[in-house]
Amino acid sequence: MKKAVFALTVVAALMLSLAGCGKVSTAEDNGQAAPSEISEPETYTGRQNGERFEATIILEGMEEPVRYEHIRNDTLGFEMDYDYESFARYTDAYHERFVSVWDDPGNPEDYLELRYDTGNAELVADAISAALSNKYDVLRDSRELDRAGSCICLEASVLKNTNQMADHLQEVYIIPAPDGCRVATAHCHITAAEGFSRRFAYMMNTLSVIDSHSEGKLSGIWQTASMGYEADGTMQPEYYVRFTSSVILYGHMKDGEFVPDHGDKIIRLEETGAGGTKIQAEASNGVQYTYQTAENDDSVLEYYETWEESVFPEMYRGGASLSRSG
Repeated sequence: MKKAVFALTVVAALMLSLAGCGKVSTAEDNGQAAPSEISEPETYTGRQNGERFEATIILEGMEEPVRYEHIRNDTLGFEMDYDYESFARYTDAYHERFVSVWDDPGNPEDYLELRYDTGNAELVADAISAALSNKYDVLRDSRELDRAGSCICLEASVLKNTNQMADHLQEVYIIPAPDGCRVATAHCHITAAEGFSRRFAYMMNTLSVIDSHSEGKLSGIWQTASMGYEADGTMQPEYYVRFTSSVILYGHMKDGEFVPDHGDKIIRLEETGAGGTKIQAEASNGVQYTYQTAENDDSVLEYYETWEESVFPEMYRGGASLSRSG
């Protein structure tokens, strides 16, 4: 009986942690370094590959400081933050693994594994679900990750056709992307599921998909057509702009370096028929807008303060349109 109660307690914690997937509180969230314009710091990152920082997460109702490292894997097409004091990172051509530092890396029990798949997310989820159902009763639903957006989630924790908890639990995230999907699988032993599932959930909420095909067209620094005067009397574009896989960063240049001021979340990014790019984004105040490659100039992104193409002519804003800087 004690074993059954323990299992149910762990499962309840697992479901709460993965469904809630609490927000990571960073120094910026606490007002220590973030500019006042940033209202949703969890939706963007200006961090560099390998950059380390401290954040706070909630474990068992208590705040716990965590040290993260920001990583970018262009081969597999994602970037994220991982808890480098709790997990060791192992990378090969096909996978990223984050294995508990208390685990055997050759035969781990508690780890998060990520890979890239060229297939359609729904079909990939079908195949993974079919494989898991040989051993588990599989629950399937949709989840919303902070940076990667909507994904398919498969939970495998109960042994097939029984009410018994498995010793090894799996939670699989299938994240749709223009070039296929990203698959992340959290593995936990039941005795450690409560703590590790929470840590994995926080890490997954920092993941952003890199669409290499589109990102190449949007790489580098852009600038608005509108100009303004700085405090020292020099004239600069109103904003310099950088695109990540999930956010449009608006900022300024300081000593030749781009410094982000605020970010707007990318809702949809797609190719146009002429080989250009269309980006639909939403500002923190709810304003929806579109950048679209100019018809005869791929170094210009035209700005429309709407998502509706039928009213593009009326909603075009030349001053907010972008051109490549330099």
